[in-house]
Amino acid sequence: MAGPLLEGFMTPDVASPHVEPMVDARTAHEALCIPLQWLNNKTQRRARGVPAYRIGHLVRFRLSELEQWRDRNATIVAPVREVADGQ
Repeated sequence: MAGPLLEGFMTPDVASPHVEPMVDARTAHEALCIPLQWLNNKTQRRARGVPAYRIGHLVRFRLSELEQWRDRNATIVAPVREVADGQ
């Protein structure tokens, strides 16, 4: 009988289309070529002003915020990855 009482409080499993998903440091590193140490190390994040969110003991990032931060604070040029045909 608890089912009907809880139905109004349950949230859908599908994320809203307007909410950007959060990613971990490795995913952000691979997507935006930001040094992984800058994302993983708390001291580096604070010193550089990296936008991050703590969720419990996890650190997560929004790619759009990191991209804006990277463009504003570009101190190094990350090498462009070349993709060979057939890979």
